[in-house]
Amino acid sequence: MSFSGRSRLLALSTSVVCLIPTLSIAQDKQSTFAIPAQKLTAALMAFSRQTGLHIAFDGKVADILRSAPLYGKMDNFSALHKLLGTNIFKIDASNQNFITLRAKTAQKTKTSEQAREDNLTVQGHRRELRTKRNFAGVVDTATYDDLSNLGGATSIAQMLTQLPGVTGIRNGDEPRYISVRGVSSDLNQTMLDGITLASISDGGSIRRRVNLQNIPAEMTGEDSIYKTFTAEQDGGAIGAVIDMNPRSAFDHKGLYKYINAYGIYSTEKGSAGANRIPGMSPHLGQGAKAVFSDRFGKNNEFGIMTSFRYQKRTRNTSKTWQEDSYNYYDTKGKILKPNASTTPGWNGMTAPRYVDGGSYSNDLNTLGGAARLEWRPKNTGLSASVMGYAYQRWEDSFMEHNEYLLDDTGIWNQTPTSGREYIYRARTIGRKDNWKMNTNGVLGNLNWHDNISTLKLRAGYTWEDYFNHEPYVTARVYPSEKGNKAVFADYTIDKERVATLTDISDMNKLLNSGYTFQTVQQEYDRDHEGVANVRLDYTRNLNPDSHGFGFASGFEWRSLDATNSSNQLWYTPGGDATSSMFIPDMKNPNGPFFDLTHFAWDKQTLDADKSRSYTQLAYFRYKEQLFDGYVSLHYKWRHSQLIAGVRADAVNFNAFIPETDGANATGKINKKNGGYINPLPSLTFVHEFPRDLILHAVYSQSVGRPQPTDLAQAEQYSCGNSDDTQAGSVNCSLTRGNPNLRPRQAQNFDVSIDKFFNHGRGVFSVAYFNKIIKHDIYTTRSTELINDELTYVKQPRNANTSTLMGVEVSVVNRSIKGPWNQSFDVNASGTWMRGRMTYEGANVSYKLNQLPEQPKYIFNGSVTWHIPQIRGALKASFSYSAKYLEGLNDDPTQIYGYGSQPSLDIGAWHDITDSLRFKYEVYNLAGSHTRMYYGKNLNRLEAKENYGRSIYFEVVYN
Repeated sequence: MSFSGRSRLLALSTSVVCLIPTLSIAQDKQSTFAIPAQKLTAALMAFSRQTGLHIAFDGKVADILRSAPLYGKMDNFSALHKLLGTNIFKIDASNQNFITLRAKTAQKTKTSEQAREDNLTVQGHRRELRTKRNFAGVVDTATYDDLSNLGGATSIAQMLTQLPGVTGIRNGDEPRYISVRGVSSDLNQTMLDGITLASISDGGSIRRRVNLQNIPAEMTGEDSIYKTFTAEQDGGAIGAVIDMNPRSAFDHKGLYKYINAYGIYSTEKGSAGANRIPGMSPHLGQGAKAVFSDRFGKNNEFGIMTSFRYQKRTRNTSKTWQEDSYNYYDTKGKILKPNASTTPGWNGMTAPRYVDGGSYSNDLNTLGGAARLEWRPKNTGLSASVMGYAYQRWEDSFMEHNEYLLDDTGIWNQTPTSGREYIYRARTIGRKDNWKMNTNGVLGNLNWHDNISTLKLRAGYTWEDYFNHEPYVTARVYPSEKGNKAVFADYTIDKERVATLTDISDMNKLLNSGYTFQTVQQEYDRDHEGVANVRLDYTRNLNPDSHGFGFASGFEWRSLDATNSSNQLWYTPGGDATSSMFIPDMKNPNGPFFDLTHFAWDKQTLDADKSRSYTQLAYFRYKEQLFDGYVSLHYKWRHSQLIAGVRADAVNFNAFIPETDGANATGKINKKNGGYINPLPSLTFVHEFPRDLILHAVYSQSVGRPQPTDLAQAEQYSCGNSDDTQAGSVNCSLTRGNPNLRPRQAQNFDVSIDKFFNHGRGVFSVAYFNKIIKHDIYTTRSTELINDELTYVKQPRNANTSTLMGVEVSVVNRSIKGPWNQSFDVNASGTWMRGRMTYEGANVSYKLNQLPEQPKYIFNGSVTWHIPQIRGALKASFSYSAKYLEGLNDDPTQIYGYGSQPSLDIGAWHDITDSLRFKYEVYNLAGSHTRMYYGKNLNRLEAKENYGRSIYFEVVYN
């Protein structure tokens, strides 16, 4: 008689513990189940045959209990939970050789808080580590949990910045995009349920970076960043493939409901509610989130999941710019000649020549939701889903900006940190933005599987629309410095030599000094991008517990259609601006402002020719077709796996570009065609050593597709003084796109070691990566002879090879036991990177030790302290990225980027009842500022922004 047969006999005839042999459940393997509801003993025997798990249980107790039905494909641990249902057994998986079912006792029953956390958070953490363990390459995963995730404002971007090697590319006080391992966010491939997402990025520009700030975290369940690539994945990623998985109604046994209402207090006031800015709160905001799901049908084979979000919050900002220009005086208050700190007689105190500051009042809003209908008929191997989502984000924004040029004819009351100087020139800038972005998608998914094969068909259409109305007005004045007509400015200067204007001697005198319009303009931007995507994938013998030969193959078609248009109205400058200005209630920044709400546009004179030309030049359309096919061969031994594959990446495009006669648009549209095909091979080797130590070694090739704006851009030619020319022999400039750009081609090398511990709840990882990027793309400037004139030509070009290498270390450990039944979750990582690039300036090659959006160091982490005594927890999240480049310049001393950015967020929650939870959160607890720098080594401060702190109070019903 076999061992399993003897165990069955014992289970049926005695009350001793029953043993059913097989492998450890701690591996979280997946199996396909077909077990009807029946006596629990018989159900456990069937479960054993279908999975092969060592299970020990009390046969007499199991004989009087009934199992829940179990159908479909799922991981073994979740399946055993479902099979047991709500009976008195609990699972003990502490011994990897046997799974023990123990009868629950009153003393050992978990509190409702612990049970809920186990149902949501713990299962989510197990999925994260299971994905990391089962994938042959390098992947990091974040799971969203309604109860314990921080963030009334949580977006996918905020969640992913907690993962190793991820830098949040900020928009104000929130990350908008992410850079992975120092590679620009334009070079990520971002998908939802395997479907590529449409994206309109910064200010309506058409780029490949996906705005993850627009995607609420509660819409998805598990979001993975794949840092190494096999042939099964899209070839258009050098940084990472970001794959977001929608939430499923089958994650819950039945009806699930979650409602979160919250209030927001932002500490930075700005001038909202003052300065003739209507309809904005200085500090307060509010929001609500809700998730509902249920299952229905004769066998609960249907499921529906819905989510909803509303948010309105205030984000005010103060900003100061630092012009690298100062005045140096002698001990008698006379300006030095030459005006430099090296001139003999300097009094040792620095006075500003420029004082430049602005205030931004922003009202940010989000509204939208998602719904997903699923079908999983029992005993068929079929599953299907259809999903739709629609979100709108919109912003009302006022910018008040004053710039002062202080004269060097005298100084009064000077100290090392303050003083008074004449105002030589005052310039006021007013801008108002009313932008809206709609993010939409419809996705379908049809799957079939048996014990060996899977067939998956996915199709979807996603689109984004952007609209913005931007009035923009500037005026300037040169006050008299004679007698009582002079206007003085009092300033302070901080330790970073950033000057702030604290007072103006007579604001009315300044306002009535004769302001004239310098720029008067209105712009109506309208942009659209749509992406249609169909993909078919087939695998054979590639289940997690499969061995021997297996393969995957598939085909993908994708179509991208993007249009950029802008209706621009330019008005004749030079008229009197004083009647459109006022003295503000809040003088930050100090000076007169424009009343843009009541601006007299009907009294301005339209420059019809300039408006028409600029409107025509702003238009372009870009259409792209992608055809991809792949074959991936797998061979798996008991402890090793080898994957070799190749993907063919084929793209063709049409760029529709306005024709110009040199300086002006002709009204005609030129069509440019292009395309390329690249074979992308990959090779992956995995070996599992004893004691849960896993080695990954991966080589792959991938591409970075050019930006639509690099390929489709109108040609503009001008001669005379401009920002692109200078005095001397070069008098003309030409800017244009480049439809002949080749895609970047990257060779990616990765080696990593993962050590799993704490019964599968922890992992320690070390990874080394190296990328060699051929045909890198940068906008460069060269000198050419055009129409017998030396001309600066600026256009994107394929540059020399760039390289990037780094080391990434991370540790995750869940449920670390502490005293008095307390526990801790720890997630920490650090990444070091070094880049090398060469780009062409004005006929000169420059070498840099960084790539755009690549900091040298990144640290991310969080600690959660679970405290059962208060039925709650405390959580702190920290991220830090060193300074990084944002853009290049022909002159390396004018390269610009962001300074180091630390961020500390802290939150707490506790349960009032079994269904009601309070949460408290503070974002940017340390009050760090955003700083912009310039220079080859980003060593000169350009500007700094202060957004203050955001405080959330949330009431959660679950």
